[in-house]
Amino acid sequence: MTPNMLKVFYTIASFIIGTSLMLLFIVPADSPEYFVTLLSICVGALLLLLVALTAKFINR
Repeated sequence: MTPNMLKVFYTIASFIIGTSLMLLFIVPADSPEYFVTLLSICVGALLLLLVALTAKFINR
Protein backbone atom coordinates (compact mmCIF):
# COMPACT_ATOMS: atom_id res chain seq x y z
CA MET A 1 0.00 0.00 0.00
CA THR A 2 1.42 3.37 -0.95
CA PRO A 3 1.69 6.24 1.53
CA ASN A 4 -0.78 8.24 -0.56
CA MET A 5 -3.43 5.56 -0.12
CA LEU A 6 -2.83 5.56 3.63
CA LYS A 7 -3.29 9.34 3.69
CA VAL A 8 -6.60 8.99 1.87
CA PHE A 9 -7.83 6.32 4.30
CA TYR A 10 -6.65 8.46 7.24
CA THR A 11 -8.60 11.42 5.85
CA ILE A 12 -11.73 9.30 5.41
CA ALA A 13 -11.45 7.91 8.95
CA SER A 14 -10.94 11.40 10.38
CA PHE A 15 -13.97 12.69 8.49
CA ILE A 16 -16.17 9.83 9.72
CA ILE A 17 -15.08 10.31 13.33
CA GLY A 18 -15.35 14.10 13.24
CA THR A 19 -18.76 14.15 11.62
CA SER A 20 -20.08 11.47 13.96
CA LEU A 21 -18.80 13.30 17.03
CA MET A 22 -20.59 16.46 15.92
CA LEU A 23 -23.80 14.53 15.31
CA LEU A 24 -23.51 12.91 18.72
CA PHE A 25 -24.35 16.23 20.37
CA ILE A 26 -27.21 17.04 17.98
CA VAL A 27 -29.09 13.72 17.84
CA PRO A 28 -31.36 12.91 20.82
CA ALA A 29 -29.95 10.15 23.02
CA ASP A 30 -33.13 8.05 22.96
CA SER A 31 -33.39 7.81 19.17
CA PRO A 32 -32.17 5.06 16.83
CA GLU A 33 -30.00 7.60 15.04
CA TYR A 34 -27.92 7.92 18.21
CA PHE A 35 -27.05 4.22 18.02
CA VAL A 36 -26.11 4.55 14.34
CA THR A 37 -23.92 7.53 15.20
CA LEU A 38 -22.13 5.51 17.88
CA LEU A 39 -21.58 2.70 15.37
CA SER A 40 -20.11 5.17 12.87
CA ILE A 41 -17.65 6.37 15.49
CA CYS A 42 -16.63 2.74 16.04
CA VAL A 43 -16.22 2.14 12.31
CA GLY A 44 -14.12 5.29 11.94
CA ALA A 45 -11.96 4.35 14.91
CA LEU A 46 -11.48 0.84 13.51
CA LEU A 47 -10.44 2.25 10.14
CA LEU A 48 -8.03 4.63 11.86
CA LEU A 49 -6.55 1.75 13.85
CA LEU A 50 -6.11 -0.33 10.69
CA VAL A 51 -4.37 2.56 8.94
CA ALA A 52 -2.02 3.02 11.89
CA LEU A 53 -1.20 -0.69 12.05
CA THR A 54 -0.66 -0.90 8.30
CA ALA A 55 1.66 2.11 8.38
CA LYS A 56 3.61 0.61 11.27
CA PHE A 57 4.11 -2.80 9.62
CA ILE A 58 4.95 -1.34 6.19
CA ASN A 59 7.69 0.90 7.61
CA ARG A 60 9.53 -2.03 9.25
